[in-house]
Amino acid sequence: MNDDMQSPKEELCTNSDHIEEKDSAESRKAKIISSLLNEEEGETDLRNYRWRDLLIIDGQWVRRQIVLILLIVGGIIFYITNRYQAQKDIIELVQLQNELKDMKFRVLTRSSELTLKTRQSELEKQLKNFGDSTLQVTNEAPFIIKKKD
Repeated sequence: MNDDMQSPKEELCTNSDHIEEKDSAESRKAKIISSLLNEEEGETDLRNYRWRDLLIIDGQWVRRQIVLILLIVGGIIFYITNRYQAQKDIIELVQLQNELKDMKFRVLTRSSELTLKTRQSELEKQLKNFGDSTLQVTNEAPFIIKKKD
């Protein structure tokens, strides 16, 4: 016979062995937990037990809960990426606000420099320094010329 094909009797034996192992593992867990909870015995000797027996999580539990585990892991990944993106956006926002403040100060500085340079007294000083003699300061007050209709 092929190794892949088992007789129904062998298959039944393998399944029953698996069920017995499962029952024995569960009974060992129950025994350990009851001995840990029993206060009348005093100290329990944990050296006689295997750590694998103490673990409540086994392969079958993981298989039953795989969807929940994947959902939790997906949620954690989503939370981490969302937080990273939010921090990146906040850093960019702060940089843009600082750049905007810097630009406002530059515009204010340039505006005040322009105002200073276009004052009449400053223009007169500049003309005098360049030696332009065609333009002179008038001593008369300005007047309005009216148009006749």
